[in-house]
Amino acid sequence: MGIDPDTAGPERYVCFRLARVMRKVQKYYEGPMAAHGITPGQFYVLNALWVTDGMKFKELAKSVDIDGSTLTGILDRMERGGFIQRRDDPEDRRSLLVFLTDKGREAGPELIRLAEKLDREVRGQFPREEWEIFLRVLDRLSVPGV
Repeated sequence: MGIDPDTAGPERYVCFRLARVMRKVQKYYEGPMAAHGITPGQFYVLNALWVTDGMKFKELAKSVDIDGSTLTGILDRMERGGFIQRRDDPEDRRSLLVFLTDKGREAGPELIRLAEKLDREVRGQFPREEWEIFLRVLDRLSVPGV
């Protein structure tokens, strides 16, 4: 008994299709963001810190939905790039706090303008109504249990 080609292949599964789209969109953002010394993942972390600077590591990981070991690598690179610094939490010696540096804070307006421009370019490929439906579908897929 072989595998039926009509029921096999990654394009048949939503997880692979979403992953492919994510990789393509991220790749689209990578070049322009690299010109500013960051990756899309680092931009995501910076966004959280622009809203709440000095977050506990665990809170930051939860906020950006990135596991601890992956976030550690991202923060290592961001710290080497001068965007953030980690400090011991004076209230809990087992915990670290993540703070923006002046460079990380000052990069905000320009990086946000860049991300908004890239978003407009991606959205511009679709009629507004289709884009709004797409966002609603993504929101429904992101609920717990799915």
